[in-house]
Amino acid sequence: MKIIDANSKERWKVLFEDPGRWRIGIYRPEFKSLDEISYLEKHDRPELFLLLSGRIVLVVQKEGSDKIQEIELRRDELYIVEEWHNGYRPGGCEGKALVVEAHDTKTIYKDIVFKQT
Repeated sequence: MKIIDANSKERWKVLFEDPGRWRIGIYRPEFKSLDEISYLEKHDRPELFLLLSGRIVLVVQKEGSDKIQEIELRRDELYIVEEWHNGYRPGGCEGKALVVEAHDTKTIYKDIVFKQT
């Protein structure tokens, strides 16, 4: 058995992996608001998010759509993400999520500008 410290101040930290199969890590968004986000990312495989503590809002955009959806993660709910996405911790509050993804996941990025009216 392994006990792994899940405390991290990094944006993304891999905690454990089964090479060639899957990896788990801690996600702690660096952004404090939607306005700070300058890019979205998308993976070639789904990833799972589980809120561990605090608050995180995922910013999601479906392929081919200009609409952005903000989804605040709730404890005890699993989120399977296949869309373009990023995230923020409202006002810079604490927030971290456990993420499970395929070991050989490939990521692409696109620049984006959000303007709140």
